[in-house]
Amino acid sequence: MNATQTLLLDLGEAAMMQRGFDGFSYADIARDAGIRKASIHYHFPTKQDLGLAVLNRYSHNLLDRLAEIRQSTRTGGQALATLIEMYRRGACNGGLLCLCAALSGDAHAIDENMRSALKRINDLVVQSLEDILIIGRKDRSISVGGEPKAEATSILATLQGAQLLARAADDVGAFDEATAMLRTRIFRA
Repeated sequence: MNATQTLLLDLGEAAMMQRGFDGFSYADIARDAGIRKASIHYHFPTKQDLGLAVLNRYSHNLLDRLAEIRQSTRTGGQALATLIEMYRRGACNGGLLCLCAALSGDAHAIDENMRSALKRINDLVVQSLEDILIIGRKDRSISVGGEPKAEATSILATLQGAQLLARAADDVGAFDEATAMLRTRIFRA
């Protein structure tokens, strides 16, 4: 990947996280990159192509981050606390959303390839959360009362929803309030 493609992916990802898929155009990206729209079309013929490339890169980066969390934590509770903090940092004082939360709100505007990539990323996060809950149940660092997969799905919805609340309030404190009950499930971090 060359420097122009990387810049376009960076700008596209930032635009999607700030304004959603419908909230930016190639004209916006061209202005921010200091290039012509035709140059963007050379690298990414359609906005959907850019969106899919952004999602694929995001997926790889997220997988790396989830693996890092698993390797750097001692307990399931510590892993869950680290993941909650990752989503909190992603909220940037209420100004941003994780890419998946941002694009979920624009599901009507993205094509089937992007929806499939979005579902795949959410499924990866749910699987990682399920693994964390299973570890946390075994090492008694997390309260897990039900089926780990169902609880993992609920946790992801809580984290993404908390980002939405923080954005609407323009205050990361709303994220903290929305995740307070989740944090009480952690016995040992």
